[in-house]
Amino acid sequence: MSKPSIAEVLPRGTLQRFGIAGGFNTFFFWVIWELLRISPLYAESNETLFWSISWVCSSFVAHFVHRVFTFDGRRNIKKTALGALSVYAVGMMGSTLTFDGMLVLLDDVPIRLLFLANIAVWGLFTWASMRWFVFGYTKMEEE
Repeated sequence: MSKPSIAEVLPRGTLQRFGIAGGFNTFFFWVIWELLRISPLYAESNETLFWSISWVCSSFVAHFVHRVFTFDGRRNIKKTALGALSVYAVGMMGSTLTFDGMLVLLDDVPIRLLFLANIAVWGLFTWASMRWFVFGYTKMEEE
């Protein structure tokens, strides 16, 4: 009896596969964010700006990670890059606004917990948008 392939255990386009790739992308995002927070720029700027910068940097990497690992390359890269840019732009605006709002409303909650909560919510938005609008998965059978 042979071992099942990764495609059989985790079909392309699924939330589980997105979560694995998203874990890598989130780690990359977190490293950039933490480096900015410990940099000398911290005293001259704010958390929201660092959040936005980290989002942009990790979004560029995320498109290619999701293209190779999470979804597939069946769609033209120009179309997926443009679609991903749109999704990540909306996600950046929304996540930045919610992160900024959480900083004000939930100022007694540890900032890294706010980070995780915000990433989780906007990760679901990104997965759904990338799956259906960018990479064109419309039915579960296509996985």
